Amino acid sequence: MPLLAQVENDYQQAFKERKESEISTLRLILAALKYERIKKMADLTDEDVINVLKSEVKKRNDAISDYEKGQRPELAAKEKQEIIILEKYLPAQLDENSIRKSVQAIIKENQEANVGKLMGLVMKELKGQADGNLVKKIVEEELNK
Repeated sequence: MPLLAQVENDYQQAFKERKESEISTLRLILAALKYERIKKMADLTDEDVINVLKSEVKKRNDAISDYEKGQRPELAAKEKQEIIILEKYLPAQLDENSIRKSVQAIIKENQEANVGKLMGLVMKELKGQADGNLVKKIVEEELNK
């Protein structure tokens, strides 16, 4: 089943079961997906849907840090709950050890590479299976050894 259809079906199911938090989150996601479809002027592929979902997760992570700085834990908790709902549709993320192994292998192949070039190579290899900030941190740690 295409990912967009799965999101729509889950929205309808949540609506039937009156799950308010899921309804509001999925409604926002469907609106973002509809906007992306209009912007692209074509039907969305699963990759497009994943990119929109990642963007929405990133927005919520930024909001969490802002809410925590502003001493608003109740709003941060709401955003964390929305991230949990969104992550059901995203591919599984690699753990830090797996990312580190990939980074080490790429560094061995490219001895004279800088952080930017290595980041590009690692992100190309991992294709969305790892958070960019975590990858950057690991690349910098491995280069500074």
